[in-house]
Amino acid sequence: MKPLRTLPLVGLLLSTLAYANNAEVHTGYFIDSPVSGLYYKTSSELSGKTDKGAFQYRSGDVISFFLGKDENSYLLSTVSAQEIITPTMISTKPSRSINITRLLLSLDSTPENRQEILLLDSQLSDATFQSGLKTLDLNQLLEEDMQRLGLSTLASMEEAVAHLNESQQFIQDNFQSDDVIFEPLNRRLTNVVIKKRDVNGRICAYDLRLRNHPRYQPPIGEVTYRLTESEIIEYPSIGDHFFGCQIRPSDNPQVITTKLSDFPDDFGTFECASRGCTRNDLNGFSIDNYDDEGDWKYRSIAINFDPTAQLLMEKSQGLGKKPQVHHPNKGEDIWFTYPEEKRSQLAYQGIWRKTDYADKQIQESCLLIENSTVKQAELTQEQCPTDTNRYSMDVTQQYADMWWIDSTSRTASIEQLNIVVRWYLPPQPKPLYTTWEYLPAGEHWDKGILYRYQQTLSRAQDGSDQLNTYAISEYVKVKENI
Repeated sequence: MKPLRTLPLVGLLLSTLAYANNAEVHTGYFIDSPVSGLYYKTSSELSGKTDKGAFQYRSGDVISFFLGKDENSYLLSTVSAQEIITPTMISTKPSRSINITRLLLSLDSTPENRQEILLLDSQLSDATFQSGLKTLDLNQLLEEDMQRLGLSTLASMEEAVAHLNESQQFIQDNFQSDDVIFEPLNRRLTNVVIKKRDVNGRICAYDLRLRNHPRYQPPIGEVTYRLTESEIIEYPSIGDHFFGCQIRPSDNPQVITTKLSDFPDDFGTFECASRGCTRNDLNGFSIDNYDDEGDWKYRSIAINFDPTAQLLMEKSQGLGKKPQVHHPNKGEDIWFTYPEEKRSQLAYQGIWRKTDYADKQIQESCLLIENSTVKQAELTQEQCPTDTNRYSMDVTQQYADMWWIDSTSRTASIEQLNIVVRWYLPPQPKPLYTTWEYLPAGEHWDKGILYRYQQTLSRAQDGSDQLNTYAISEYVKVKENI
C-alpha cells in the first residue's frame, strides 16, 4: 500500500509544475547597458540567451545568469526574477557588483559602442576561457585575471562606476513605472547594517575566538522603526552606530519619535512611504559627492528592491581620496530592510551540494549538516545521496567558520551569512579568513546560493587590508528534511 500513498503527492507535484509552466510569461531585462549573450535559466524551466538585455520569466521565478552557452558555464548569480535586473542587484558586496560591470565591459565585443554590451558565444564557450572564469574572484579583479582569460585590458573602477551611472539613467528614461511595489507606511520595518570595511579600508572581521565574550559583538547593527505620514518611530534596538568596525550598542530603552523632515534622504522608503514605493523609487545607482557639514561624502550608493522577497538592499562603497577628502575613504557597508513580519531565516540543516574552485580545479561533494555537525559524502550518479548513513566523514572542524551552526538554533539570518570571519584551525596558530556571501532569492529567501571565499590577509601599500582568495566554494541546498 505504501506506493499508492505517494500517488496524490506525485499528482500534486505534477499539477504544481503544470500550473507554473502555464503561468503568464513576462519579459525582463538585464541592464548594464542592455547585455546580449548572457545565458539564463529560470526555476520554471525557461532558458535562453539575453537579446539586448531581454529574458523570459514567470512571476515567482528564481533566475540564474551564466557567462557561457548553458547552465554548466560560469554562474554570475541567482536572484528573484523581475522586470529589471542590474549588476548591483546580483551581489550583496559593493566591490563585487562593480567588478561584475568591469568584467562585462572587458568582455564587450563592441567597446566603441557602450549602448549595448555584446558577449561573443565563441569566446565564452571556449573550455580554457571557462576554466579561467571559474577560478575568478569577483571581489577583487586584477590585471593578472585578464591575462589568464586572454583579455588585453581590464575596465577601471572609475569607468565601471561611470557606466553604472549611465545605465541607471537609461533605466529611468526607458522603464518608468508608476506601479506601487512596496507600501511601507505604518508597517514595522527592520533595518540591518553590516560593516564590511572601516573608513581606512580595514576589514571588519568577526573574530570567532571572542564570540563568547559578553562585550564583543559582530560588525552588525539593527534598527527597528515604523514610518507614518510625518514621523519615524524608532523602537529600542542595538542601533547602527559604529566606531571603526565595532558596533556601539544603544542603551536607550525608550521609543523615539522624529519628524521625517529632519531626515535629508531623497530616496528609499523614507521618501516614498506616504504614496507607496515604485520600482524607480527603490532601485538605483548614484555617486554621493557633497559636503555633509564638514564631512565630505564621496562614495557609490546602490539601492535595489526584490518584490518577491520584499527585501530592500542598499550598498555603499567609499571611492578613495580627492582634494576634499583627507582620509583613505575605503569604507563599505550593506543594509537590508524588510517588514518585520517578512523576516525569514535560512534553515541550514539538511543536505548541501558543494562546488569547490581552487588551483584551477573544480571538485564537487555533498555535506550533511545536522545536530551541530558537518559530514561529507561523495556524489552518486551526479547526485547527493539522501541516505544520511552515506555521510561518514566528519568535517565539522574544517567548517568552524560556519559560525551560525550551534545547538540553540537551526536557522541562520541573512546578516550572519554576509560577514567576514577570522577563525582558527588547530593546531595552526595563524588565523584564517572567510568571507561569506548569501543573496536571498525567492519568497522565503531560501533559493539563493551561499558562497564561501577562503582568504589570506595582507596589507596594501596605502595601509588598507587586502583579502587574497585561494579557494571559492558554492553551496546549494538540495534537501531540507533529513
